[in-house]
Amino acid sequence: MSTNSATQDEVRRKLLKPKVTEEEALSLLVDFYIADGFNLNDAQVPRAEVLQELDSYDDANFLVNVDGEKALLKIYNGVESEKYIAKHAKKRARLDFTDASCVGDGCIIDLHSAIYEHLAAPKYNVTTGKTIPVKNFTPDPDIDDYSVCIRELSVISADHGPQQLVIRLQSWVHGTPLCNVKWFPIETLIDAGACLGRICSAFDDLATLDSDILQESKRYFSWDGRNLLNARPFIVHIDDVDQRKLVTSVLDEFQKTIVEGNECEKFRMGINHGDFNDGNLIVGNDMMLSGVIDFGDSLYSWRVLDVSTAMAYALLTSYGKGKRSISAACAILRGFHHKYPLTLDERKHLRLLMTCRLAMSAIMGAYSYKQNPENHYLLLHSKPAWEALHLIWGVDGKGQGGKTAEVVEEAFKIACDDIHVTDDSSIPESMDISFPDPPITDPLASARRNESNKKIKPNGSLTSEQVVAFVTGNKKKAEEVERILSAGGGLPFTLTNYKVDLPELQGDPILVAKEKCALASKQVNGAVITEDTSLSFNALNGMPGIYVKWFLDKNGLDGLNDMLSFSEDKSGYAQTVVAFCAGPGKEVFTFVGKTHGKIVRPRGALDFGWDPIFEPDGSELTYAEMTGDQKDSISHRKRAFVKLSEYIKQKYAKI
Repeated sequence: MSTNSATQDEVRRKLLKPKVTEEEALSLLVDFYIADGFNLNDAQVPRAEVLQELDSYDDANFLVNVDGEKALLKIYNGVESEKYIAKHAKKRARLDFTDASCVGDGCIIDLHSAIYEHLAAPKYNVTTGKTIPVKNFTPDPDIDDYSVCIRELSVISADHGPQQLVIRLQSWVHGTPLCNVKWFPIETLIDAGACLGRICSAFDDLATLDSDILQESKRYFSWDGRNLLNARPFIVHIDDVDQRKLVTSVLDEFQKTIVEGNECEKFRMGINHGDFNDGNLIVGNDMMLSGVIDFGDSLYSWRVLDVSTAMAYALLTSYGKGKRSISAACAILRGFHHKYPLTLDERKHLRLLMTCRLAMSAIMGAYSYKQNPENHYLLLHSKPAWEALHLIWGVDGKGQGGKTAEVVEEAFKIACDDIHVTDDSSIPESMDISFPDPPITDPLASARRNESNKKIKPNGSLTSEQVVAFVTGNKKKAEEVERILSAGGGLPFTLTNYKVDLPELQGDPILVAKEKCALASKQVNGAVITEDTSLSFNALNGMPGIYVKWFLDKNGLDGLNDMLSFSEDKSGYAQTVVAFCAGPGKEVFTFVGKTHGKIVRPRGALDFGWDPIFEPDGSELTYAEMTGDQKDSISHRKRAFVKLSEYIKQKYAKI
């Protein structure tokens, strides 16, 4: 397909986007997917319902209910429908659809059918929608496939409609779209990256097993990263002059390095998902991936583009937008590389290829919005994409303040090189890739590496071995800890409080506590005590855990309760992990205090964090309703510090 023809197709997709009402969608369900064509069962209950229309760029999607099961009704745009109808008409006439005139113009609808069938194999451990066969159809002499159906329907452009459009019904992937989750842990993105790696492995198998489907995937698509330079004509739709300059600089670098520099010749090829963003990722109550949807952008391209696209969109997730953009990209990369290792040639261009996807999103978002200003979904990724572009690329290609590029490159190296897992089914560890975005002192050097040239320089004055710093800015908190530690006799050292700025690490609570304590000891240049407190729900496999602060900030006490609305199990536990380090480079010891209880509706004073919703076992009061003495007698926090006190009194001579 020529560039001009492809550009015309992109324009036509917008004009030929289905314009279908919910009433028309219901009619399609009854006519094609209710076996007898009657929508009421014996109890006079509708067998088919349209629950809501879903967002989409070029197609029309509806969440529906058919015979008590949720499903996705997809109506393809006129361009893809034309290609499907033309292909099957040619096959019916015994023409060779793989002749030279058709190469590079594959049928995405047939590709979808093959993908859904192939990914259903248990060995790939990927959940996605399955095609529901048509129940009622009128034989068409030109069409030999009844996994989909065809009907004449209206499109956005009245001058170009109505059009014969292809319709597919798919099983629903249950869970919550990640884009609708206000806050989630970094492990969610690592899990997503691993899933994408499994999908790419499955696609490699599919390409080997079915040469016809491989041919179908070799199509032109404007969003294919290989075709970025063809987006230049659309830059004029960006109103801001500085923004136009920014994306132009990205395209210029892509042309110089990847295309003219022939770096693309070093990239592996394969069938890609093509649009691995948080709107297409479905998570369960445990915040782990439960499914992947929307293979509408799938095509044969550079393999590295699948992960660089996913990394780019990770920057725009609620996790990435919480000033952890680079960390979000690293999480996707770590999970992917663990399951589908990248080559060194692919890895060294990840930052540029990520930026290219962000630029494409910004450019096409501006163009598409001007064609259809009522569809605010078109700006979903384009607005936050600008912030990410400035951070990762900046005005000179070196990132924000000319510093981010170096940090990003080092972060990606760590994400690939330092992968640690306990077994093949486990999610790789995340502590070393969890850090805030610049401007900061190099977080990668300060928090992750043991190389001598990357150690944190001590910034404190506590050097006496007879002084131990409790890391907190709250003097009253320090006084409380001193009372607990000195109970039954004086302390063999002076305890002081010391405020230290540490990265907000994530991962296993014990490992997080050890890492933070070790970092604090380097900062203080002496002995330190740190603490980390969490609240875990058993029905959610320990979530929110150490992330409870962020869940509370985003959702409030009632929101924490609502997380358990799906389950009768309201049990949980409060936990404090106290860590002690005798000095920089010395071993970190941890002491765990845990109190079991249940999660209840808020009772008591509301100014003590999550205390109002935690009722310890054996008590009829929440933490917030108790007196200080009552709480101390069963407190998870006190239990942890008592263990530390016993250890210090026995071992302090070794400090």
